[in-house]
Amino acid sequence: MFRLGRWYNENKSKLWSVILIIVAIIFFVQVINNFYINRNKNKKEPNISQTTKNTIENEISGKLEGTSSLINGSGSTNRNIEEHTSTIDTFIKYCNAGQVENAYELLTEECKEEIFPSLESFKNKYYSNVFKTYKTYSVQNWMGSTYKIKLTEDALTTGKVSSNSSYLQEYITVVEKGSEYKLNINNYIGRTEINKTTNVSGLNIIVESKETYMDYSEYTIKIQNNTDKTILLDNGKSADNIYLLDENNVKEYASTGEIIYSNLKLIPKETKKYSFKFSNSYSNTRIMRYFVLKNVIMDYDEYDKTIDKNNYGDFTKITVGV
Repeated sequence: MFRLGRWYNENKSKLWSVILIIVAIIFFVQVINNFYINRNKNKKEPNISQTTKNTIENEISGKLEGTSSLINGSGSTNRNIEEHTSTIDTFIKYCNAGQVENAYELLTEECKEEIFPSLESFKNKYYSNVFKTYKTYSVQNWMGSTYKIKLTEDALTTGKVSSNSSYLQEYITVVEKGSEYKLNINNYIGRTEINKTTNVSGLNIIVESKETYMDYSEYTIKIQNNTDKTILLDNGKSADNIYLLDENNVKEYASTGEIIYSNLKLIPKETKKYSFKFSNSYSNTRIMRYFVLKNVIMDYDEYDKTIDKNNYGDFTKITVGV
C-alpha cells in the first residue's frame, strides 16, 4: 500500500494528464457524433427559423425572412405564404436531389413555353447552372405572389465556408392553377391575357397578351391588313413612334433594338404577329392604358416612290387599350 501511494505521488501529474486527455477525447467524439446525428435529423425534418415578428413557422428547409412585400410593405395572407413557400421549397428540394423532371413539372405552362420549352432546355439552361452544388436558401416576399430567393452553397455539404454576400439571387412567382400551385422562375413573372381590339382605316389590331419579366415586358400584337394597299407600321426614322401610354399620359417607348423594321410591312390581306419589348420593370407601379403606333404609313408603295420622304403625309395614328 505504501509503495502504491509512493508511486502515485511520484506519477500523479502524468496520471492526471493521461486521464484528462482520455476525457477530452471521449467528449470530442460525443460532440462529433451529436453533430452528425443532428445534421441528418435536420435534413429529414427541416424547419424554418423565426427571425422577426412577421416570420411564420413552416416545415420548409429555407429561411423565411419576412412576409411583408419589400416593394410596398403589403403581403399575402399567412395561408398563401405557407402554401407559396411550401411549393418553392418542394421545387428546390427536387433540384437539390437531382429530380429534374419533377422540378420541371412544377413550372407553369407559360414558363415552359416562354423560357424552357423542353425538359432538356430546363436542365441545360437552369438546373446545371444554378444547382451545380447543393443549395440552401432564404425567401422574402417581393411583391404579390413573387418572392425574392437567395440561394447559397451549403457549407456542411460542400465543405466550403462562403461569405454571407456570396449567393445567387432569383425571383420566383407562385401561380394558382386550379387546386395546384405552379411556379414561374428565372425572373419570369407571368402572362396576362389582354385580347383588346380596335379597327382603324382597314387595319384590325389585337393586343393579345403581355409577358412580364422582372426588368421588362413584352406585348404580343396581332395586326391584320384588310386594305388593298401595303402598310408599313413604322419606318424606323424615329425612336418615339411605338410606345405605351400610362394612366398619367406618360410614354414608355418600345426598345428599338428589338424591332426588325423590315418585318413591319404588311401586304394586302396579310396578318402578322409582333412582339414589342418595353423596359418598364415589374416593381414599377405605373399602370399602362394604351399601346400606340404613332406613324403608320397607309400606302407604302406611294411612300416608297416619294423622293423626299418628308413630303409624305399619309400617316395614321393607332391607339388600342392594354
